[in-house]
Amino acid sequence: MRWLALDIGSKRVGLAVCDAEERVASSLPAMEYRGPELLASEIADLVRAWGAEGVVVGLPVTRKGEGRGEKRVSTVVTSLRNHLEVPVETADETGTTSDAKALLAETGVPPRRWPELVDSLAARLILEAYLASRQARRSHR
Repeated sequence: MRWLALDIGSKRVGLAVCDAEERVASSLPAMEYRGPELLASEIADLVRAWGAEGVVVGLPVTRKGEGRGEKRVSTVVTSLRNHLEVPVETADETGTTSDAKALLAETGVPPRRWPELVDSLAARLILEAYLASRQARRSHR
């Protein structure tokens, strides 16, 4: 099943997609975040273009569950579920941005390029973790 993953920030949305066998996740270019309704429309176009059968959205989790990021993502998830005909799942995104920055540093990417790459790399990490959890659930059946 091909999945499209989103890492939703206040300015950009990182994107990643996997192959139909759920083995390889790849980053796509990030897009500008211009509100939940416009994003839902743009994601619907990407779902069609990539033949995605599901969307997974990274959900920031704070102790109180009331952070600005959580509210923004919850609004987007609702909008996606209203616009898309494929399942929309959420996955914990805790630490993915810092992990993405560490990977960029490890591979020698100059810090000036990080803003254009970090969000989609975080989306890829979200997708990889989500796919691993799906595989683990299938293995335990």
